[in-house]
Amino acid sequence: MTVLFNVTDAIGGAPNHGITRTERRLGSSLIGRPDVDFVVVRDRGLWRVDDHDALATALDPAHVESTPHVERFGVDRPPQGMSSVARVRSRWSNARRVAGPPLQLSPMRTRRQDTFVSVGLDWVHPTLAIAEHHVFGTGARFVNMCYDLIPIDHPEWLFPPDVDGFRRYLSRSLRVASATLCISRCTQSDLLRHFPDLDPSRAPVVTLGADAAIETGAAQTSFASSVFGGEPYAIYCATVDRRKNHQVLYRAMRELVHRGAAGNLLFVGRVGSGTADLIDALRNDRAIAGRVALVTDCDDRHLAALYEKSVGAVYPSLYEGWGLGVTEALAHGRPCVVASGSSLGEAGLGVCPEVHPLRTGEWADALERLFGGTIDPPDAALPTWDSAATRLLEVTAP
Repeated sequence: MTVLFNVTDAIGGAPNHGITRTERRLGSSLIGRPDVDFVVVRDRGLWRVDDHDALATALDPAHVESTPHVERFGVDRPPQGMSSVARVRSRWSNARRVAGPPLQLSPMRTRRQDTFVSVGLDWVHPTLAIAEHHVFGTGARFVNMCYDLIPIDHPEWLFPPDVDGFRRYLSRSLRVASATLCISRCTQSDLLRHFPDLDPSRAPVVTLGADAAIETGAAQTSFASSVFGGEPYAIYCATVDRRKNHQVLYRAMRELVHRGAAGNLLFVGRVGSGTADLIDALRNDRAIAGRVALVTDCDDRHLAALYEKSVGAVYPSLYEGWGLGVTEALAHGRPCVVASGSSLGEAGLGVCPEVHPLRTGEWADALERLFGGTIDPPDAALPTWDSAATRLLEVTAP
């Protein structure tokens, strides 16, 4: 059997969000393993990546560089308004890939003993149509990944919502795939709840790895120190949107100001939908002026430096399929406080204090404990991407 691992998003221009990061990390950990090839979706077909050394360079997180932008709310002038199209163009042009060996591709034909594995943005590409062609045409197998069922359970968090479209995609993928990997027990439970006829053995859990701290340079360290002028801060790395629940941290920061407590809050991530009122409040609330900042267009080296300079991390998201930001913080040796109610406790490996996502006072207490150094650094065996890749190969075997 040969595993054909899809790296379409990992080597393309997709934003560096959790799904793309997962594809890159798993791909990197699979390079050099026997009976593993790598493919991309092009022209409604599969193409093999011939040079694995060049692929390793392309998958390296240090291969993507960007120039972070900082806005310290109430202190820095807000960026000039631009159209949504201009914002997308700016974001894509700001993230650039360091020149590396070009990837040589050749047409790919699957065989009966092959398994096509895709863990990326399958609903964006014609991946399912290609998988159907190979599964029903040559007898190959298809394995995909389910990250969460938020579009079905919580369409109010998405813009625009597409509940029926996502359900159709998921139903179709379950008909084609011999296995649908779940990134947590929480996601597995949700999938089986919505598709009770699915054999649980076809929905195995693959625990994602923890991003190890990468080497940072003087420029990245200086940048991290400059955000709050050396003052302590807690970090929350997540897209600013409805589901990520930045609002509770804003209210908690107001509570800390009322208590006369020190400390700052750093958001790292792009601005998504449904948060215009929150951004407007942060820019105009004099009570917290200078205490909250947002970093956008942040590459992995700058992010590592920001973690290293932080006192800890917080993750108050209303719902997650896993929570890469949690294990990411733990990998940098930082304590992390997470929201209860979804998979974040799993991602926290039992060492992260849990707080109800809507209780402002408890989040203020947690921040105060982080700033006071009373939450100990994590002491847990972190999952690795190598172990995740090994598990993937185990559950994709016939």
